[in-house]
Amino acid sequence: MLCILATADTPTPRPQQQSDWARVKAVFLEAIDIAEEDRTAWLDEACAGDAALGREVASLLASDRDAALLFETPAAAMPGAGGFGSIALTLVPGSRIGHYEILGFIGAGGMGEVYRARDVRDGREVAIKTVNAARAHPAGELRLLHEARHASTLRHPGICAIHEAGEDAGLPFIVMELVEGRTLADVQGDGPLPIEPALRYAIDIADALEHAHASGLIHRDLKRSNVVIARDDRAVVLDFGLAKRLPERSTAHSLDSLTATGQGPSGTLTHMAPEVLQGRRADARADVWALGVLLYELVTGELPFRGRTPFETSSAILADPPKAIARAVPLALRLVIARCLEKDPSLRCQHARDVRDALRSIRERRSWPVAARLLVTSRTAQRRFALSALALIGAALTVAFAVRPAERRIHAIAVMPLEHGGTADDAAYAGGMTDAIAAQLGASANVRVVSTASVSRAGRTPLEAGRALGADGMILGALRRTPRGIELDLRLVDAVDGATRWSQSFVRGPRDGLVLQAEAVRALAARIDAAVTPEARERLTLVPAIGPEVYEAYLKGRYEWNQRTAESLQRAVSHFERAIALDPTYAPAYARLADCFNLLGTVMVGSGSPRTYRPRAEAAAIKALQIDPDLAEAHAALGYVRHYSWQWDAAEQSFLRAIELNPSAPLPRLWYANLLMSRGRFDESLRQAFTARDLDPFSLVVHTNIGWVQTNARRTNDAIATLGRAVALGPSYPQARWRLAGALSEAGRHEEALAEVDRVRQLTNRSTSSLALFAHISATAGRAGEARRILAQLNEMATRTYVSPGIIPGAYVRLGDHDSALAWLERAYNERANSTAYLAVDLDLQPLRNDPRYQSLLRRVGLADVRVP
Repeated sequence: MLCILATADTPTPRPQQQSDWARVKAVFLEAIDIAEEDRTAWLDEACAGDAALGREVASLLASDRDAALLFETPAAAMPGAGGFGSIALTLVPGSRIGHYEILGFIGAGGMGEVYRARDVRDGREVAIKTVNAARAHPAGELRLLHEARHASTLRHPGICAIHEAGEDAGLPFIVMELVEGRTLADVQGDGPLPIEPALRYAIDIADALEHAHASGLIHRDLKRSNVVIARDDRAVVLDFGLAKRLPERSTAHSLDSLTATGQGPSGTLTHMAPEVLQGRRADARADVWALGVLLYELVTGELPFRGRTPFETSSAILADPPKAIARAVPLALRLVIARCLEKDPSLRCQHARDVRDALRSIRERRSWPVAARLLVTSRTAQRRFALSALALIGAALTVAFAVRPAERRIHAIAVMPLEHGGTADDAAYAGGMTDAIAAQLGASANVRVVSTASVSRAGRTPLEAGRALGADGMILGALRRTPRGIELDLRLVDAVDGATRWSQSFVRGPRDGLVLQAEAVRALAARIDAAVTPEARERLTLVPAIGPEVYEAYLKGRYEWNQRTAESLQRAVSHFERAIALDPTYAPAYARLADCFNLLGTVMVGSGSPRTYRPRAEAAAIKALQIDPDLAEAHAALGYVRHYSWQWDAAEQSFLRAIELNPSAPLPRLWYANLLMSRGRFDESLRQAFTARDLDPFSLVVHTNIGWVQTNARRTNDAIATLGRAVALGPSYPQARWRLAGALSEAGRHEEALAEVDRVRQLTNRSTSSLALFAHISATAGRAGEARRILAQLNEMATRTYVSPGIIPGAYVRLGDHDSALAWLERAYNERANSTAYLAVDLDLQPLRNDPRYQSLLRRVGLADVRVP
C-alpha cells in the first residue's frame, strides 16, 4: 500500500520524475487550483511539449465537474445507514483496506462511498471515503486526493479532520474523523428550527468557515447536508471536496480583497452566490452567501431562492429578493441574514467571523449593536424594513453606538495567566500554556505581546494590569482538563473601557494540546487583524499531534523554568527529558532543555560547572534545530552557548535569527544585549535591553540586566535608579539586590551596598556566590580583614564543593592582590566560566588592564580590541 501524508503543502513531484499516470495525476492536482484564464499557459509549461500528457490532463479537467458528485455524501455515521439496498459496494464488512478493517457502510454519493472502519493498530474508529469501483472515474479518484490535500491542513473542532490519504491495490481512499451524528438537514426536518439551536449551530459553522478562510481555503459547497450535528451537539462541517485554495498573494486577515481560482460554477445551485453564477471568481464571501442561505433555511424551513427549473433558480438568485422572513425571527437575526444575502459581494459581510460575532451578540442578547452596524451598511435591509420600523428602533440604535464605539486597532496585547483547577499539576499546565500561547502569538503576528512574567506584578485587576503594561487589549481565559480532552475559553478585553471584544472556546482531544494552542493563536491573530507571515501560518496550520503526556511534561517544564531557581531548573530538566523520552522528535523540549543547562552553568542561579552543562546545552540546541530549523528558542539557546564559548560572530548571528523569528520574545534580545555589552557596544546593548523592557515592562530579569549594563557603562546613577525599581518590583529577587549592591559600591555608598549584600546572603541561604559578593563589597569598603576571611573560607570550600572561579577575582583586585586575582582568572578561563565573556568590560578588573597576563587572557578570548568608557 502506498500511503501519503495528506497536506496541502506537500510538493508535487515534477512530471518527468514519475510514471505516466503519476505524471497526469500530479499535473491535474496542481491545475485544478489554477485560474482558468491562467491555466493554458501554466499547462504548456508543466507539460513541456508532451502532447499526450496535455490531452490526458485536459480530459480530466473537462470531466472534473462530473466528478464533484463524489462529494455529496457526508462522512457521518447516520442511524439506519447500515442497509446496503441495491448498491454494489466496493468494500464489504470484514475486508481490509490498508491497515483499516471495514465495519459497515455509511452512505454513497454520485461516485463515492463512505464506510465505517477500525484502525487495527490502535482500535480507533474512522470514516473511509473511496470511489465506487463500478462507477470509478479518473477525475473522481483525483478529486479524492484533492479533498485530502486541502482539508488535511484544517484543525478545528467544527471541521471533520482528515487523517491520511492512501491507495490500496489501485483503490484510492482518504481516512477521516468519524463524526457520530445526523446531518443538519435531518436534525431540522421539514419546518423551521427553533432560534436557540439555529444560532448555536450557525455560530459553530461560521467559526469553522473562519478557520478555513484563515488557512487559505474556501469550501464552495456549504449546505445542511454537508454539516453533521455530532452527539455532543456541535455542528461539524464536512466535505471539502470542492474546496479551493485562495491565491498565494492573500493573507488570512484580508479576505475581503481575495479571490480564489475557479473554472466555472461548482457546488450546489441553490446555495451559489450570484458572482459565481456569473462566472466570476469565488472568494470567501461566496461561503458567506452560502452561510446566509443556510441561516435562512434554518429559521424559515425554506430556501430563499427557488425555481421550477435550474434556469428559474439561477434567475432568482441573480435578480430577485428573498421572501420576507416572519417577524417571529428576531430583527437583528433577519438583518444578519439580509447582509449575508447581498447580491453585490462588496456589500456583503466580508468575513465569516463578522457573521459569527454578530450571531453571538444576538444569542447573548446584545442584538441592538449588531442591528445598528448592519442597518447602516445593508441596502437590502434598508429596502426590507419600513421607515416606521426604523423610527421605532432609532433611540435604541443611538444608545448602542454610544456604548459600543468603533473598535481601536490593537498594537500591544497582554496575555493574562489562565485560570485553572486547584491542583499543582493544573497550575503548572496552565502556566505553561499561558507562556506558550504568548510566545507563539509573538512569533506569528505583528503585534507586541507583553510577557506573561510581567502580568502578575503589573496591577491588581486585568484592566489595571493592561493599562500599566501599555497594552491595548488583554487576553483572559480559563483552562480545563478532563480525561476526554482539553477545553480553553479565551476573551479579548479592551484595555481602555474593559469591554469584551471577542470570546471563543476551543475544545480538543487529549492528544491535541499543540493543535488547540495553534488554533487559539490563529483565532487571536485573526480577531486583532494582525498580519501573519506565510511561514508562521504554515507552522500554525501543520501542527503535529503529540501524546498528552508529552505536552503536559513540556508545559510543566516551561512553568518550572520560569521560576529560575536552581531547584526549579532541575525539576524543569526532568520534565523536558521526560517529554523527549516519550517523543524524541519534539523540538521545543530540546530547546527548553538547552535553556535549563545554560542557566545551570551560571554563577547566580546555577549549581555546577559550565564545562559540564554548556556542552549539554549545545547538543540540545543543535538537536532542536535539526528537527525544526526555524525554532526561535533554539537559535537563542545556541546563541547563549556561543556567547560564553567566545564565538562572537556566530553568537550574534544566532541571536539576530532568534529575534527575526520572534520579535516579541524579550529574552533573546536581553541575551543579545549582554553579548553587545561584553564587546563594549554599550549603546547598542541598551537599545536591545530597552526593547526587551518594552516587551516585558515588569520583568525582574530585564530590569536587573539593564542596571548591570548601565553600571559597566559607568552610568552609575541610572543603574542605581533602574535596580532600585527592580528591587521594588521583586524584593525577594536576589539578582536585583546583587547588581544593586555593585552599583552602590561603585558610587561609594558602601553601607547601603553592604546592607544589600546581607539581604542577598539571606535570600540565597549563604550561597558561595553571595559570600564572594560580600568579600568584594567589603574589600571595596575598606574592610580588608573581613574580605580576606571570607576569601579564605571560599578557598577552603572550593576543595569540597563547587565554587565558580569567576566570582573570586574581583575581590582580590580590590584588595590589591593581582597575582591571586590573575590565578583565579586563569582558572575561570580553563573552565570557560561565563564571567570570562565580560573580561574586557568588568569594572572590577580594570586595574589589571596593563598587566601582560591580563592582556594575554583578552587575546585568548577574542576581546583584545574592546575599549571601555
